[in-house]
Amino acid sequence: MALILVRYGEVAIKGAGTRSRMERLLMHNIISGLRGIGVNAKVIKSQGRLFVEVPDDRVKEGVDLISRVFGVKSLSPVKAYVFKELNDIVNAAIKEWSDLIKGRRFAVRVHRVGSHNFTSMDVAKAVGAALKPFSAGVDLERPDIELFIEIRGDRAYLFTEVINGPGGLPLGSEGKLLALISGGFDSPVAAWFMMRRGSYVDALFCSLAYPIDVINFLRVSHVLFSRWSIGYDPRLFIIDCSPLIGEFRAKADPHMWSVLFKRVLYEVASRVARSISALGIVTGESLGQVSSQTLHNLMAIEHGIDMPIYRPLIGLDKDEIMNYARRIGTYEESMRTEEFCAIFSEKPRTRVTIDELDNEFRKLDQNFINNLLNSVVTLRVSAAVKVIDELMLGTNDVEIDHVPENAVVIDLRSRGEYETWHYPGAVNVDVDKLVSTAESLGRDKIYVLYCSRGLSSRWGALELRRLGFKAFSIDIDKLRRSS
Repeated sequence: MALILVRYGEVAIKGAGTRSRMERLLMHNIISGLRGIGVNAKVIKSQGRLFVEVPDDRVKEGVDLISRVFGVKSLSPVKAYVFKELNDIVNAAIKEWSDLIKGRRFAVRVHRVGSHNFTSMDVAKAVGAALKPFSAGVDLERPDIELFIEIRGDRAYLFTEVINGPGGLPLGSEGKLLALISGGFDSPVAAWFMMRRGSYVDALFCSLAYPIDVINFLRVSHVLFSRWSIGYDPRLFIIDCSPLIGEFRAKADPHMWSVLFKRVLYEVASRVARSISALGIVTGESLGQVSSQTLHNLMAIEHGIDMPIYRPLIGLDKDEIMNYARRIGTYEESMRTEEFCAIFSEKPRTRVTIDELDNEFRKLDQNFINNLLNSVVTLRVSAAVKVIDELMLGTNDVEIDHVPENAVVIDLRSRGEYETWHYPGAVNVDVDKLVSTAESLGRDKIYVLYCSRGLSSRWGALELRRLGFKAFSIDIDKLRRSS
């Protein structure tokens, strides 16, 4: 068996009772995560440290998983030696490192816990002197390699790597939250931040363009939670919010659609959160990033919601958020996600008052929220890949790489984007008028749709197919190259 030394930071400074509880939870999450990838492991607690025993051939996998367990500050694969005197440690260092340091300048770093007849400096000097003949010399400031020794009781642990963990608190130490996750960059990062502070996080998604946006949501959620929610299999709540499109267009001020959509989403989320005993809602809002995230609009949106709203990204800018998305692994999947713009105005209000938003909300059917909640589908993250595969079966042939002869090409982007560039002969159509436009042009034609990132065009093609049209989606970059 190989040994991995695990350090934890914030947990170590808690009071005795809280610390003990969090240490047990941290150990449970490590064991649970390793079992989940088929690694039988044992965790041994020491003062301020955990030692994880894993099979020799699974060290790399063990290190990778433990480096993603919340509460872990850092970790190192180590070799353990029992010693009686300082010279035993020196001999162990020569055995482990004499070949490794050939032609390299090195430094020895020592940390010691317990009572010994030598100091940490004594160990560093003795080991450094013994290894120097095998090396290019000692360099404490800019070494080619650092050699670490941690001494605890009668054991010396030798290692050369310190791998950073995410830090924070053990997952599950701070209760449960419900995150609103869209599949874009911001909301998965927000959920990650709250998991990092010890909260179990379930996720809610409001689907406007089924099944395309659901596939995107599931892909992002699977990456986020399978990598980071170690020790907990989150629930994913998917709600069919497509009826909102017609309801908003028929009854609401178009300049307030974005803010009203958020208000409806908050109301739906608060009810789902209460049903699972969650202690709050998590959103990816960043102050001033878009029109619905101004101070005025955020105040109006959350008015009347009787549950805490947590916004861990509120003070971050977009570049910072995207850097975190790269770090946690959701960046690539979020890049594939496009916002479905059917109920988002081109001229949104940035200072909606509480009274104005309440009036718009009251215009909606009084049973509207209940009807949305009746559509909820719940699954675990562990089932996401299977569901993605099932949903993809119905969309595999919707994408094409060329425009068939005599096909009607439809551009679903904004008028401004269309006028800047469009495929020759393409018709510019709003998403909500797609079906009526196709009906007017005839069912005997082939329709090829495109948009900025692919969501609207794939959804539109599937919607037309559902109604009996022959329709496809094509990537806008392919059109640019072909024209």
